Amino acid sequence: MISSSDKGLKGDDMVGIAGGEITIDAGTDGVRSDNTVVVYDGSLNIEYSSEGIESSAVVINDGEITVNAMDDGINATQKVDGVYPGIEINGGVITVNMAQGDTDALDSNGYLYVNGGEIYLNAQSPFDYDGEGSYTGGTIYVNGTEVDGIYNQMMGGHGFGGGGFGGGPGGW
Repeated sequence: MISSSDKGLKGDDMVGIAGGEITIDAGTDGVRSDNTVVVYDGSLNIEYSSEGIESSAVVINDGEITVNAMDDGINATQKVDGVYPGIEINGGVITVNMAQGDTDALDSNGYLYVNGGEIYLNAQSPFDYDGEGSYTGGTIYVNGTEVDGIYNQMMGGHGFGGGGFGGGPGGW
């Protein structure tokens, strides 16, 4: 268990998770890298944080990830030159539970690609991306309802309702 009033797990260049079981309770970011966060496998449970996973680029290939966050669940924002911000999900089981308000489950200041996996988003605003969005595979549930794509929005949820810490696997 990693418990911190600041960041839980931080790397300046890259954070890679390739197995094991990690539980984090953090005041600001659960997992943070200026460059890239890559999850290859393992179990990552962010019990509480302001931002769950934050980096310029976030790539999830496999594993079981649960994020309980107050601001953004998984956030890609440019932190270093030369790394275009984006989120790419290729597999795994991902559950993101968001607090009420101006919060985004998957928030990218660039691209958002969903190519596979099982994704459970419990949020008023499940998707927010500034660049290209692409959904080519996997299964996505928003507030307990299966959806057939990623719908870009900013605060408000646009008909998704719900939000808060509940519902779906790993709900608070």
